[in-house]
Amino acid sequence: MLKNAKKLTFAALLLIILGAFFVRTYNFEEWLYFKMDQARDAFMINNAFQNGPGYLPLLGARAGATDVDGFLRLGPASYYFQYISTLLFDSAEPYVLAYPDLIFSIGAIVLLYLFARLYFSREHSLMITAMYAFSFIIIQYSRFAWNPNSLQFFLLLSFYGLLKFFREKNEKKKFAWILLWALGIIIGSQLHFFGFFGLIGISGLFIAIKLQIWKKDELLKHLTRKSLTKFASYLTLVLLIFVIFYSPVIISDVQKGGENTKNFFAAISSKPQDKPLTEKISKNISENIKYYCLITTSQCYGQEGAKENAAKAVTVIIMLAGMTLIFRKLKKEKDEQQRDFLILLAVWIAVYFILTIPFAFQLRPRFFIVVFAVPFIILGLVYEYLETIIKRKHALAASVFMTSLILLWNSYGTYAWFREQADSQEKVTPIKRSLILKAKDGVLLSHLQNVSDWIYERHEEGKTLYFYVKPEHVRPIEYLLYLKDDKNLVYETMKINKDPNAEYFAVTPTKNGLQPVYKKFGSDITLLESREFGQLMVSKILVNNRDISADFRFNRPKTKTDRIFWKDVFGVGQDEDKELEIITGEE
Repeated sequence: MLKNAKKLTFAALLLIILGAFFVRTYNFEEWLYFKMDQARDAFMINNAFQNGPGYLPLLGARAGATDVDGFLRLGPASYYFQYISTLLFDSAEPYVLAYPDLIFSIGAIVLLYLFARLYFSREHSLMITAMYAFSFIIIQYSRFAWNPNSLQFFLLLSFYGLLKFFREKNEKKKFAWILLWALGIIIGSQLHFFGFFGLIGISGLFIAIKLQIWKKDELLKHLTRKSLTKFASYLTLVLLIFVIFYSPVIISDVQKGGENTKNFFAAISSKPQDKPLTEKISKNISENIKYYCLITTSQCYGQEGAKENAAKAVTVIIMLAGMTLIFRKLKKEKDEQQRDFLILLAVWIAVYFILTIPFAFQLRPRFFIVVFAVPFIILGLVYEYLETIIKRKHALAASVFMTSLILLWNSYGTYAWFREQADSQEKVTPIKRSLILKAKDGVLLSHLQNVSDWIYERHEEGKTLYFYVKPEHVRPIEYLLYLKDDKNLVYETMKINKDPNAEYFAVTPTKNGLQPVYKKFGSDITLLESREFGQLMVSKILVNNRDISADFRFNRPKTKTDRIFWKDVFGVGQDEDKELEIITGEE
């Protein structure tokens, strides 16, 4: 019987993974988000792909949740994953750079099932995993390259390792679990500012509660020679992992006089919003409800109405019921392992809520990657409770019904999003479901690729190609032109000058036509040829009066990066870098 149950569980989990893989890879290459940040990173990783690992940076992306002079940068883990992907697939195409986030998103599904099994039955764990796997917003964050996207995998890895460490009786095996925890927390902390504080805060508070360090007697138990020796061995392993994976950050700070560390402390001491605490807490409650609703139901994305209100009501009921059950169970639960799971869950929710209070007026969906799994785990607690008040078969039926409702809600959200993306290839389409970035222009890699190909095909050899496009699409188009690998192709952003070899192209939203170009450069422009690609229109134009200014440029010029690369550490390649193409476009 047990053997059959394991086989059925494996089959069900495999089915979930295959379904999740399908919705994450459907038209993956064409519908990829490839914006300013992705193109900036692509240039940098491509440079390392072409010239060797010496061109990898020592620091990662800028932390988005800060407001300091200078740039606070995360660790470079996400860049290194992308670099490994280029080596494995022998390509630096935009979709290859997104493969690590795709792979980690699938891995997170497996990890969540294993994590849930530390507390729940097979049936409930599968339901939790299925709801997570097909959550609309979680699917969105698995389909493009961005440093926060893989955080969910490393967060679950860290928490799983932490719980297994305290459960393990074999001292040798404990090192394996502390290793998993350390890897999760050290890599995850490099992926997002909230990930850094969330992982450290949740883990630290859980360990403090677990060890009851505020009790004198308990504290004395941990100060014995035997306990201190164990602690020293665990600490040595964690520090070794830290030094290995944070060595680029450490070396960069040594080279730059502690600049990043100074920016870090400036960031945590800055005031994100000058508003009363009561307003922040009130706003934080409403924002948490909204985003938990989005994670759970795919609704609550800004389209107010009865459907949104119903989804919010369901979310509030689920979260309140779940948190009530956590505290109720903690009072009665005698099993230490079960208590640990509940304590970690309670700390997870509480620390994240406190962490978001200072940023309540700045929250975005990506900040909630830290708690993507939480509402589904809470639903698992509700399912478990149902079995204590009604017959098991009735409770199971109710749980299946609720799970199906959540899956249907999210399936609708995913379908609507896919429909938007499909329509945007053919016609101007209102964008409602693309929730990742502020600019909901519906422009995908396929649009930019078509535009770049059209420009390249109509470019006249020997001429300098000047193109106009909104700033967030400058670097993506530059990167796609760069991938043409045409040494004779000279291109840069639009500027009006007296270059006799100049040719001009304009890329504008189809709904606006050439109006943005007329607004910036005047109306003395002749349209030679144009083509619509759904959301975008590309035109070859002739500028009749080029005396507008000596050197008028709409887009700001690229600036030299302030990054340190491994080649700088080892002092190699300095002569070749004097005329090195600016590869990040950062200012």
